Amino acid sequence: MDWRLKALAFRALELPGGSAIHYWLQRHVTRTWPRPTRTLDSLANKAKEVLAEYDRHVGGVPASLLEVGAGRDLAVPLALRRMGVKDVTAVDVNRIARLDLVQHAAGHLLAGQVPFGSWEELQKFGVRYRAPHYVTRDDEQVDCSCSNEVLEHVPPDQLLELLRALRAVTRRLTVHSIDYSDHYARSDKSVSRLNFLRYSDAEWKPFNSGKQYVNRLRHSDYVRMFRDAGFTIVEESCVPGEPAPELKVASQFESYASDDLFAVRGRIVAM
Repeated sequence: MDWRLKALAFRALELPGGSAIHYWLQRHVTRTWPRPTRTLDSLANKAKEVLAEYDRHVGGVPASLLEVGAGRDLAVPLALRRMGVKDVTAVDVNRIARLDLVQHAAGHLLAGQVPFGSWEELQKFGVRYRAPHYVTRDDEQVDCSCSNEVLEHVPPDQLLELLRALRAVTRRLTVHSIDYSDHYARSDKSVSRLNFLRYSDAEWKPFNSGKQYVNRLRHSDYVRMFRDAGFTIVEESCVPGEPAPELKVASQFESYASDDLFAVRGRIVAM
């Protein structure tokens, strides 16, 4: 689908009832839910990477962990619990998780050993879902916090507040994977993963709906914001992409170094 049409569709889904329609389309048209086993395995690997970072920089397995932006099926929290984290808290700013999708993910990730008939049973298992919820400095402290391709969807002013809250509640390590690419390129192969850099903020605003919002911050912006929030970065990296030959970036991006500007994903580990 042409990315401009998809942007228009996302605008329409912001109308009342749009969230229910969006899920129906994902379930019955694009069939992205429930997730296939290969995607669940990939998310389990993300959980494994978080624990590997914790073991390398702190040692052992965290007793408690907070995931920001857990999603519809809580796949990463389930995998973390299976891998030995005793208490996993999963938060979303909107309550989007569905018990049937959680059950589907658990059937694969937990080998069907733990059927969850209710949210209470899930919490007894060690996974607590809090939504709608914004992380605050008054939340319970955890050994480790993490997110997976979530921070790019947070507006810059809210992102700094989120990072400050994570600094306050994270006792030891925070681990984040971030997608810096143009998400519309996932479904429109005619544009590059860096297509959105050609637009100024004003020009991009009509395409940047709440359903598909991306802040377009670059890797160096995140590094600076983590430090401004009080974190000490112990490891950071980014993967540069290949911009289209004809790409001319908007003036607001001209001061970035090319490896930073054209990064398509990154990882930040901090204490």
